[in-house]
Order: sequence, then C-alpha cells, then structure tokens
Amino acid sequence: MPDRGDDQEHGARTILEEAGRLERAGRLREAVAAYRRSLDIEERPEILQHVGNLLNMMGDLDQAIEVFERCVRALPTLAGGHYGLGLSYYRAAMVAKAIACFDRAIELDPGWVMARYWKGLALFHRGHLEQAMNVFRELIQICPGFTIAYYHYGLAAAQRGLHDETLWAFGKVLARNEESAVAHYHIGVAHFRKGNLDQAIQEFRRAIEINPGDSRSRENLKALEDMRARFS
Repeated sequence: MPDRGDDQEHGARTILEEAGRLERAGRLREAVAAYRRSLDIEERPEILQHVGNLLNMMGDLDQAIEVFERCVRALPTLAGGHYGLGLSYYRAAMVAKAIACFDRAIELDPGWVMARYWKGLALFHRGHLEQAMNVFRELIQICPGFTIAYYHYGLAAAQRGLHDETLWAFGKVLARNEESAVAHYHIGVAHFRKGNLDQAIQEFRRAIEINPGDSRSRENLKALEDMRARFS
C-alpha cells in the first residue's frame, strides 16, 4: 500500500517542478501560485523565502511581508528570511522594522554585505547619519571594492559637514569611476566649503564636461566664477 507521506512528497516535488518552469518562463504570478500550493502540502522555509523574494520583486509588499514573517517563524536562524523581511519592510516605508531585521540577518551572517548596505541606507534615510557612516565604514572594511558604500558614506559625511571625509569618500568613488559627475560635484562642494575655490571650480567644470545637463554644478560654477571675477 503506498505511503501517504511518500505521496505528499511526490506531489510537492511535482508542483515545485511546475513552479520552476513557470518562473523560468517569466510567468511569476503563476509561479507564486504554484509555490503556494506546494507550501500547503509542506511548509518549507527555503520555499517561503523564495516566494517572498518573488513577491518583493513584483512589488507585492504586503504579501511579501506576510510570507517572510511565516518564513522567520518557521526557521528563526535563516538569515535570508530576516534579510528579505527587512527589504520588504524598507520598501513599504517601515524603516525601523527594516533596520531590526537587517540587524538580525547580520547577527546570523556577519559577512552579509547587502544586509549591511541596506541597514546603512535605512539609517541614512531616517537621518541617523553618524550611525549610517559607521555601518558603511564597517562595510568598506569587509568589502573594500563595494563602491556604492563609499558613495553613501560621502553623502552622509557631506550632510554632516565633514568635508575631509566627503573628499576621501568621493575620491574613492573617482578612483573606481573617473566619469562620475556626481562625485566631482560633491568634491567641488566640499572644496568650496573648505575655501579651496580653485579646486572647487575645477571639479564643477569636470562634472559639467561629463554631464552637460548637471544644473547644480553649472549654477555653482557660475557663482564661483562671478565671485572670483569680482574679487580678483
């Protein structure tokens, strides 16, 4: 006589195979529906995590949050579940909850670069600039080639009026991408605020060369050139 458990396992596996085919074909909503049917047979945390990721990607944040909450209840030590829940909370503008989830993901997997990145970004957008800088600094130590961390570190430093830190961070961005008009702009602003007018003018000119539509650099350049003409 067939074992009921074997039948259920075979049924879940068949549904998962169907879900995978639908996902590979780009039919994501149908794939999610199929994955959910498999979960009715057997609730597996890794499948919940995958479904949550798909829902997050599709922008169905309420459903993603519900699925990830089930995921971390089912397996509290699954770092990816906490990370996915944090990302869903962040995108739903529930930033304090997001930070707590990223903290838990980092606690479970200290080397998780993206969990640290999103935590830093969440802190930045809540206005916790010093804490955000600390997170990005740790991230840079773990992954020195993660250029976007230097960028956000520089933005936070600029907002705090830390001009030398701003110059350092955006200098690192330029070391990896000399054509970053945004980096030249922020370096120009930092030089201006330090009183280095020639360097500021040079950076704004370079930003405009790279991006002729950079109105911020153009306005700053005109103001500085007018200032230099009046007082030279």
